[in-house]
Amino acid sequence: LIALLQMLIVVAFGYFWFGVPFQGSFLFLLAAGLIYVLCTVGIGLLVSTLTRTQLTAMLLALIVTLMPSFLFSGLLFPIFTMPALLQLYAAIFPGRYFVEISRGIALKGTGIDIVWLQVAVLALYTLAVFLLASRRLKKKVA
Repeated sequence: LIALLQMLIVVAFGYFWFGVPFQGSFLFLLAAGLIYVLCTVGIGLLVSTLTRTQLTAMLLALIVTLMPSFLFSGLLFPIFTMPALLQLYAAIFPGRYFVEISRGIALKGTGIDIVWLQVAVLALYTLAVFLLASRRLKKKVA
């Protein structure tokens, strides 16, 4: 809920304060944002099943997911300019797909007909992470 609220604030500030035009469907962006938020929550759950302490979980999440996702999402550096091996590596981070989706919706006005593959990959990623986390949690509790 907090992450979705932050997304709303960022979009509102971009539009009203900085005058960034918003071309696409806000509801579609919100739906894609919800999938992305669920994906990151699932990754957090999975990391918490792999560690024993909260500090270890926070450090692992920071080192393994947050930093590489920021660098390999395409937000700072375009993915097509990276070497082929790093482009493949970038494909394992969900941030890459959400950046493509949000840029397409907000800046280009694209709909589901254009970004359906990125939405599908993000949704499958979310499902896989939640399945892995729930399976690990059952083994950890049992």
